[in-house]
Amino acid sequence: MAKDLEVAQLNNGEKSFQILREEEDRRILEQFSEDEQREIKYKQRILSSLAYYIGKDFEIPVKLNEPGKGWHWNFADNEIKIDPKDLLEKPFEYLSFVICHEGGHRRISRTEFIPMEVWSQPGFSFLMNAIEDPRDNNFVAENYHKFRSQMELAYEHDLDVEQKAKEKAKEKLGYQPRFMQAGFEYIKQWYREVQDKEVLLSEDLPEEVREVVAKTIESAKDSWWRYPSKEEADKSEDLISQYAKVSYEINLEEIWPEFKKLVEQDKEDQKMQEFMKDMQSDKAENGKGHSLSEQMKDKLTQEQQKELEEAIDKAIEEMKKGENGGEDDEKQESTKSRDDDEGNSESEEGGEGEQGQQKSIPIDLNSLSDELKQKIKELIDELPEDKKKELTDKADKSIDEFGKDISDDLGGKLADNPDKKVEREEGDEGGDDKGDDTQDSEVETSELEGVEDEQEIQEKIKEARRKMEAVFESEENNHYLKTLREVAPLIDDLTGELRNIFVKRKLGKASPGHRFGRKWNIKKRIKERIEGVPLIRTESRERPESHSEEKDYAITLMFDLSGSMRGNKINEAFKSAVVLAETLQSLNIKFEVVGFQDKVLEFKTFDEELNDDMRKKLSQLPLEVEDENPGGNNNAGDNDDGACLKEVSKSLARRVEKNKFLIVLSDGEPWMDSGKKSSTQLSRELREAVKNITQNTDQKLLGVGLLSDAVSNYYPNNIANVTTEDLVETLGEVIRDMIESY
Repeated sequence: MAKDLEVAQLNNGEKSFQILREEEDRRILEQFSEDEQREIKYKQRILSSLAYYIGKDFEIPVKLNEPGKGWHWNFADNEIKIDPKDLLEKPFEYLSFVICHEGGHRRISRTEFIPMEVWSQPGFSFLMNAIEDPRDNNFVAENYHKFRSQMELAYEHDLDVEQKAKEKAKEKLGYQPRFMQAGFEYIKQWYREVQDKEVLLSEDLPEEVREVVAKTIESAKDSWWRYPSKEEADKSEDLISQYAKVSYEINLEEIWPEFKKLVEQDKEDQKMQEFMKDMQSDKAENGKGHSLSEQMKDKLTQEQQKELEEAIDKAIEEMKKGENGGEDDEKQESTKSRDDDEGNSESEEGGEGEQGQQKSIPIDLNSLSDELKQKIKELIDELPEDKKKELTDKADKSIDEFGKDISDDLGGKLADNPDKKVEREEGDEGGDDKGDDTQDSEVETSELEGVEDEQEIQEKIKEARRKMEAVFESEENNHYLKTLREVAPLIDDLTGELRNIFVKRKLGKASPGHRFGRKWNIKKRIKERIEGVPLIRTESRERPESHSEEKDYAITLMFDLSGSMRGNKINEAFKSAVVLAETLQSLNIKFEVVGFQDKVLEFKTFDEELNDDMRKKLSQLPLEVEDENPGGNNNAGDNDDGACLKEVSKSLARRVEKNKFLIVLSDGEPWMDSGKKSSTQLSRELREAVKNITQNTDQKLLGVGLLSDAVSNYYPNNIANVTTEDLVETLGEVIRDMIESY
């Protein structure tokens, strides 16, 4: 009975939370016309599906944000907010990118392990977000191929955020904080990296910012490449958290000590700003005739006194313009609304009058001479300790609030407010369910109530959903990507096994837990953390790929594309090609993929990268078997094994790698429907080619028979009668055994 009551209470709480969400959405929608509301609603539903797909959280709410307030994943409440203004104005490709980005935050961004005392440091939250955004983009791009081509959208999005942050800095602080410039510079360098460009710092960076970024950029790169594979993320929440911890540790131990220096310099500027705010407020209250204190007159030259008074008078005039309305009414209302949202921090400091009007606004520090700013700092140093502490506290608070403000604009509220986090944890202990995991079905069913043409809306939704799916897979690349998803776990397992072979050779022992394709051993680093080993002394990083032994291998994969391979045979052979190609590419092992009919069919050469165009080309393998490859050879009736094997071997012989492997997959005897060669001649030529390769070259030749023992008649080294079900794993074992033996 008690249990039933508890469930009923939870259900009521969920329904109440859903009702509140619906009311909030309705309130936001009321700001738009009926036609705009319809468009916003169906795009919201479509983007919700995409967010669920990327985030792997089918209960996460996708809510409307205030128009113009941007997009973010709210870490605290586990919800994604989308900007309805963007839904109306931005192209669908952009909308898809941004929702994928926010879904990526939900998938891999974790902060629950970070101590409160670390979070509470001014500027730290912005540093975390500036690194986490590229980390999130890298994860999504690696696992959802079409997203990779949209990196330009990511960069445009961040440039837009940077511009808004600069405007906000001028409005709230009166200068561009150094730590903000450094954070956005990391993002710019991330974009250069994904474009395969070298580090080139922005020319307009202040020297002190340039120095910090130059010292820490390699650590930043190290951090934003630390994320789980899609399969690891699917498998274990613990693995997701472990990778997030590694990224956090790099940020904290390698980047933050330098980055913090910029924050400290910004605090000094902000103390000066707070000092002048007090002067400005005092002068505004006592009238324009009120001048500087005698102490300041003694310290400043007449020119400096005049410069300072003019700056203060200008700020007061700007403030009065806002108070008197006119063209600044809208801006004043916007500022007041933000202050209300942020808890009226100005009023806590006595910064507002009886009618809620600001008593001071920031002075443009760039308008002051360096000599005057130095004099003001000296005056601050001479203040009584209690007054200096008051200015320091105000400066810390202003920097902290600004850092969190622009963090919210940049990403998904990753840098959660520590005080709110404590409140949530206490609430959780008391069993208070805030509805983070509530179902969204009731919202969805009510979203389109009252819409006149439901059928038209549904058709638009279907069309937009088709566009959404096209973001991930074009029709040309569809077959390869579907196969890739199916065999992804096999790729992970094989790549991990091969990586461990190389690690074992380097270190003299196996080190399980190494994230393949990366330069980091997660489990080893976790053990180091338990033992108190600092990150700067870690031994859990591996040597860069360019120094590894993988480049000593050249592997040729040769596939029989005769008509007898049609059906399930070629489907499984194609899966094998995908597994081996993706694995070898990840390990930087040189390989080629060829097929053979009456001649050699080249699909991927040794020196070509496995990019989207190459994947499209590899998708033609099954089409050749069906004689349906546009512009292809399409002669599946003729199989000239010997001549083709001889030609492929000559090509492999020209490679400079130390270890050369030639793997041939076939399902029967050589045969030519055209009758150009007899079966006797074909068999003789194949035996001669095999004998020559075996006796006169350094190539390791292996024949793999698919549902056939014919390879045992020709290849001394062979694996016969492999079933279609076992083919993928068998070829994976072949590669592993070859590399382990040589």
